[in-house]
Amino acid sequence: MFAKTPPKPESFKVFLDALKSINSNRHDKQSLIRIVEEVSTLMQSNIDFYSTLSTRHTSRAKKTRWIAIGFGTIGVLAPLLGGINEYFKGLVGWGYPALAIAGAAMLADRSFGYTRGHIRYVIARLELKHLLTNFQVQWSMWLANHPENTLAPEQLKEAEAFLQKFVDTAHEIVKAETAAWGIAVVEDMQELKNLIGQNAKAKTDDSKDPG
Repeated sequence: MFAKTPPKPESFKVFLDALKSINSNRHDKQSLIRIVEEVSTLMQSNIDFYSTLSTRHTSRAKKTRWIAIGFGTIGVLAPLLGGINEYFKGLVGWGYPALAIAGAAMLADRSFGYTRGHIRYVIARLELKHLLTNFQVQWSMWLANHPENTLAPEQLKEAEAFLQKFVDTAHEIVKAETAAWGIAVVEDMQELKNLIGQNAKAKTDDSKDPG
């Protein structure tokens, strides 16, 4: 019910295979460039993953909102029209069922996290895309400032620190989104539990009412 589709493992496997193909004994610029390219490709796959999730949740959120708006409008107007004109008298009985359907649609959106999930995924995708774009710009400038093919140990350490910072920042973005997803699931489950408890208590009170 609250499952979050994981990213395809193939992209990470391709990344690991590509790293294995790079000769670790070579400390030239081409090896470093290959590593950066593979890391960037893996990052792009994560961006595409969040884009897919965002599109999916957007579609479902729109459907539930339209259902809620449509049936909510019917639920409000049906009794009014029935009281105004005899021709619409048959619509009076549709008021409560229509409102119930509208409420169920809103509950489904909240329970499955369609709207909130869409917002989270859009934010994560934009942050990762900004991070990748900024990294690629800075990396291009770094390469322009180091035109030599063979890099000194100090230059390698500088490049490695630059790349490590990029990877760590991306990890923090993904971790923060996943943590927000987990918190949302717990909150939604607790809300459903409270709602079910309230309904059960109301039915019990009604059954005890002698009137």
